[in-house]
Amino acid sequence: MKKLLLVLTGGTICSFRNDTGYNSADTGRAAPILVNLLRESDSRSKDREFDIIRPLDTLSENMTVDKWNILLDALRKVDYSEYSGILILHGTDTLHMTAPLLGVVMEGCPIPVGLVSSNRILEDENANGRENFIKSVEYIDELSKQEIPMDEAKVWIFTIYGNSDGVTYLHDAKALRRCGDFSEDFFSEGMCPVEDVNKNISEKADSLKSDTDGRIVQNCSNMPLFKMGALRESVLVIDPYVGINYDRYDIGDVKHVLHLTYHSGTADQERLSAFSKKCGEQGVDIYLAPLTEDYRYSSTAALVEAGVKPMPDMTMGEAYARLLVGDALKVPIFAKNRCS
Repeated sequence: MKKLLLVLTGGTICSFRNDTGYNSADTGRAAPILVNLLRESDSRSKDREFDIIRPLDTLSENMTVDKWNILLDALRKVDYSEYSGILILHGTDTLHMTAPLLGVVMEGCPIPVGLVSSNRILEDENANGRENFIKSVEYIDELSKQEIPMDEAKVWIFTIYGNSDGVTYLHDAKALRRCGDFSEDFFSEGMCPVEDVNKNISEKADSLKSDTDGRIVQNCSNMPLFKMGALRESVLVIDPYVGINYDRYDIGDVKHVLHLTYHSGTADQERLSAFSKKCGEQGVDIYLAPLTEDYRYSSTAALVEAGVKPMPDMTMGEAYARLLVGDALKVPIFAKNRCS
């Protein structure tokens, strides 16, 4: 079986307690610890071999667009034919943004790609990072062993993460939502226990054989990753709140505004409509997310009539990623399912 590529970027899963008593990232220490944890486990994937790269060493709250570009450049240099999958170690604070970004730019990737995080440093006995890592390796192994076609896999670009209910869930990377206040749990549309998915894959294996090498040759060049330029800080994100004053926002060097919504897919109709007119006069489009395609409120319909562009059925992270990637591809917006 081919090796896995382990890509370390930092975050809690790559952090340790420093001399001051606080956590700080140290990817050099993290990689051998994780591999040894796998070796010493009773996992069916315990003998898996890895190549390891460390393009970043940062806490994820310090992630920037420039650092994203460093990660994407590292992924462009990968020989995908050498590996059966990629695991990217990342912090939880901005996981809900990096995961959708990779879900978008790696659409059509010939091998599965997973993001792995931890709620605590690995030295903490309550950390879920060890289990998240092992189950991520097992999931890729299951896909690789059975040679599951991309369109038959439950999720191809994914995050596997254990919640406080004791269940480890599989998430589509693009659908991952931000943790709630005072929570360490992640949720997404369609999330399901990863063990149930692996069982289903094994049961369907005989009918899902495919030409893995042919898949790599055919699809790798179609990834947006290889067609886009560098990401730029071209999107202003605005979160609504009672009393919002749009005069406080400078859109002088902005290409797009992504305006978030309340849980009903709504925002201040009167003030946002006026702001939309101002943005339109300066050639800046306003996009609205998250909301469903069948939004129910007259206030949202009025915003759309005023020129605000809805981005239905996307998380904030996916909408933000598609605007950034669209700019890097020099298209108005990188539309959902463009590569399918």
